[in-house]
Amino acid sequence: MIPKVSVIVPVFNNEKYISKCIESILSQSYRNIEVVIVNDGSTDKSEKVIKTYREKDERILYLSQINSGPSEARNKGIVNSTGDYLVFIDSDDTVDKYYIEYLLTTMINSKVDLVCCGYKDYSKYGIIDHTDFNMEGNIPFNELLAMICGGTGGVLWSKIFKKEIINKNDLRLNNNIYMSEDLIFTLEYVIHSRSFKSIKKYLYNYNRLNESSISANISIDHLENSISVCENIEKILSRVSYDNKKINNIVTERTLNAVLNTADYLMLNANEKRKVPILRKVLDIPYIKKYKYQFSTRKVLYKPYIFFLKKDLLICFFIYGVLLNKMKYFKYEFIGGDLSEKSLS
Repeated sequence: MIPKVSVIVPVFNNEKYISKCIESILSQSYRNIEVVIVNDGSTDKSEKVIKTYREKDERILYLSQINSGPSEARNKGIVNSTGDYLVFIDSDDTVDKYYIEYLLTTMINSKVDLVCCGYKDYSKYGIIDHTDFNMEGNIPFNELLAMICGGTGGVLWSKIFKKEIINKNDLRLNNNIYMSEDLIFTLEYVIHSRSFKSIKKYLYNYNRLNESSISANISIDHLENSISVCENIEKILSRVSYDNKKINNIVTERTLNAVLNTADYLMLNANEKRKVPILRKVLDIPYIKKYKYQFSTRKVLYKPYIFFLKKDLLICFFIYGVLLNKMKYFKYEFIGGDLSEKSLS
């Protein structure tokens, strides 16, 4: 019997990209698929586009719901899917013609529970081949957990899952988390699995050109969400007796990034008089206070920040010459949760 693969695609106001996404799925070399498209309350022409394709290809299952977010849309797709295997594709992305065939063939032939591949990163800077799974072949359990928690390793796309494992353990995406909810789902899936493999092929096309996506619009409101993600990571990794030092390193880096993303947003959007008071409150959040003295520059070399550490003092320079169209420096001193500003311009 030829196994069926369910492709789950959540859609919200994506009329600009959804056609290319659907076409790349329907043209897959592996034909025994069902395409479960869940319209998450779109108010643009997304529904019209989807229905046009559904009339042409009976493999499309179209579902709709009142806007409830991507987690609920994906959960609806999981519940209504009938395939033996699941892959997830975002509606503004596309996939290589052999995406499903390579992932499924590897999973069946290798008898593993999860297969991962690389992706092509499309942005205004060009196209870059990338993978968070820095090995080809079988991946040790502990190393996979670390890879999932870093970079884009925890996303649902670029992977194939077994529906049996998802159903057996009643795995669903957490509706209370709206960013990195897929990372938590993937971690939960992995700890209920036994074997894993990666293939060195770049089969998924990740579109960073869609500036309206959630991940492209980080604001201070995301801080609470980021803390919730870190708390979930700690709980999950602790359940499998993952090394405490490694858990600490993972959570410290993610907490630091959450703080810096908040600083990014404040620098560009907040009133001058409110920046320091808000950041002072951020640094006094109990969860952040647990990790802030472990922050270090080497964890965020790709960001426009320079850190100097001295005992319990963290001095941070924010450089925004290009973004503000003028050179402007700010220096912040983090001392025991207190924060003072000194203008260097």
